[in-house]
Amino acid sequence: MSLLEIAGLSRVFRAGDETVIALDAIDLSIAAGEMVAIVGASGSGKSTLMNILGCLDQPSSGSYRVAGRETSRLSPDELAELRRGHFGFIFQRYHLMGDLSAIGNVEIPAIYAGTSPAARHARAESLLERLGLGDRLQHRPNQLSGGQQQRVSIARALMNGGEIILADEPTGALDSKSGETVMTVLKELHAEGHTIIMVTHDAGVAEHADRVIEIKDGRIVADRRKLQPAPRLPADMPATAALGALSSFWRRFAEALPMAFRSMAAHRVRTFLTMLGIVIGIAAVVAVVGLGEGSRRKVMAQVSDLGVSAIGIYPGKDWGDERAASIRTLVPEDARTLERQPYVDSVSPELSTSGLARYGNVSVNVTINGVGESYFQVNNLKVGSGRLFDTESVAGRLQTVVIDDNTRRRLFARGEDPIGRLITVRQVPATVAGVLAPKTGGAAGGAQSLQVYVPSAIAIGLAFGFLPARNAARLDPVEALSRE
Repeated sequence: MSLLEIAGLSRVFRAGDETVIALDAIDLSIAAGEMVAIVGASGSGKSTLMNILGCLDQPSSGSYRVAGRETSRLSPDELAELRRGHFGFIFQRYHLMGDLSAIGNVEIPAIYAGTSPAARHARAESLLERLGLGDRLQHRPNQLSGGQQQRVSIARALMNGGEIILADEPTGALDSKSGETVMTVLKELHAEGHTIIMVTHDAGVAEHADRVIEIKDGRIVADRRKLQPAPRLPADMPATAALGALSSFWRRFAEALPMAFRSMAAHRVRTFLTMLGIVIGIAAVVAVVGLGEGSRRKVMAQVSDLGVSAIGIYPGKDWGDERAASIRTLVPEDARTLERQPYVDSVSPELSTSGLARYGNVSVNVTINGVGESYFQVNNLKVGSGRLFDTESVAGRLQTVVIDDNTRRRLFARGEDPIGRLITVRQVPATVAGVLAPKTGGAAGGAQSLQVYVPSAIAIGLAFGFLPARNAARLDPVEALSRE
């Protein structure tokens, strides 16, 4: 049975409107214990094939099986477990971590496999000594030659067993002597039962392999065998103790945290700039969100002050109707009838005119409003001091008045407390019951107007010389009915 088996496999890349076929319906079978060289010119697809063989990439179509397991059906975690348990990778540029020692780099695959610190340290030390680096265990990559770094990467590939070793141009960055040393190591591993798959464009390197596969334009154009592979013993696989999910998580976390701190310490400037960028980004997001939320609340408060949810009903067909003043269909009883409806929240009649208001020797021209006890709720008016009208005040026709803050400042310019004071409105005495709180929103000019409010029954009964002009009502949740 083949260890690796490919059938009808294709890999297609899309770059904008262009489609690049890296591998085109290839078939390939590799048995356990073979030493295979994949050769071809640059762009022929050999590196793409190696990435798919190592489960680093997925084919666009076709089938790829590892030891009988169809890789397209495996989850990302299962693919990671497959890579960790079966494959070892040797890269042309080594890909060693600069802030770790040689033995630290070799131990990395075993950390992800959940191997205990003592067991992985012993195996890493044994592998490095076997590869002639016993005196370089604590040296960092920048303290090693190119050949020594490649031997460290070979030890790393063998850390979890390395049943299948994938080597991408293993001698491409080495001088001839170091290259020969690396090839000697790979041949020794092959003799021990490891399956070696090399990707190279060097014919001299390919000569060391028992089988040479040539790729051109994404297709296999030649598959030459030197000798029929002899049966070999399976590669040595280190024993790994099974761990529970929680124990495995905490062990990996305990290993990853110091590694992360070492990496940050080794790149202080980059770490500082990254953290600064994160802080600035979070602060900017918080500021923008806070500004937007504050603006939204401010606008909603102003909209609420405007009373835009109130509905006014006026006589006549439209604004400017000449017959509007002669229509008498809206009477105070209409407001009481509407208030009894289940969909109505509150109702208030409103009658308006203008006239003089006087306190002592101070007199001002004001707008006089005859309203019901619900008027202030309908129009979202708040009391600043004193009290507003209640049902008793309206029904009892008490001669009380509520003034706005502008009127208070004009009539009581010396700072007297207006509550309980007697003023005259159109020469009719009335007691100030309350003062409205200043409004921050409203229509243009509303902040300068002078308003006084009296019970609607008083306005009608005192015959101020104006006709009932408006009824205002508040429907659910905030609506209004008015007459003019």
